[in-house]
Amino acid sequence: MSGCASLDGGLSDPPRGRLQGTLLLQWSSEDGFIYVPDPTYPLIYALAGKPPIQPGRMYTDGGSIPRVFWSVKGFSPWAYGPAYILHDWLFNEHRCRRLPEAPDGYSLIEANAVLYDAIGILVAQGKADSNGEARRLIKWAVDAFGQSAWDGPCVKPPPSPSPQALRAARPITLYKVTLGR
Repeated sequence: MSGCASLDGGLSDPPRGRLQGTLLLQWSSEDGFIYVPDPTYPLIYALAGKPPIQPGRMYTDGGSIPRVFWSVKGFSPWAYGPAYILHDWLFNEHRCRRLPEAPDGYSLIEANAVLYDAIGILVAQGKADSNGEARRLIKWAVDAFGQSAWDGPCVKPPPSPSPQALRAARPITLYKVTLGR
C-alpha cells in the first residue's frame, strides 16, 4: 500500500480556488447536522471565472463516506467538512433548480472539481490531514457514483428558528471552524 501513497499529501494538483469563512454546524440527529451560515464571516469558495459559492442553511451529513472507511485517515464524513458543505450545497441547489446550468452555473463535473479543489485548499492550509490518496479517491468516487445524488430530490432548507426558539431549544450544539484568518 505504501507504494501507492503520494509523497505530496495528494497535492500534485495544487489548489486553484480560495476558501474562507466560518463553518458552523448544528446537531440535528444521529449523523445529521444543519449547516448554519455565519452572518459575520460566511463560508465562501471562489474560483476565477465562476460565480462564488456561499452555502445557505441546509441539512447535511458531511461527506457520503461508507461507514466501513470512517476509521481511515482522511475518510471520515467530516475530515474535509468545508469541502463537503460546498459540494452538498451545489448538489441541492441543482436538485432544487436554483442553480443555473453550466457554463454560468456549476455542472456535476464542476461541482466535483470544487470538492477536489477545496480538499486541496484545506490540506494546503494545514486545516486537514491527507492520507496521500484521499483527495484523488474521493474525487474518483463522486465522479463514478455521484450522478444519482445529483439527480436526487430537492431537500428544502431547515426553517430558520427565531431567537426565542433558539433560547428555548438550549442546549444547541454548534461546531465552529474558521478558515482564511
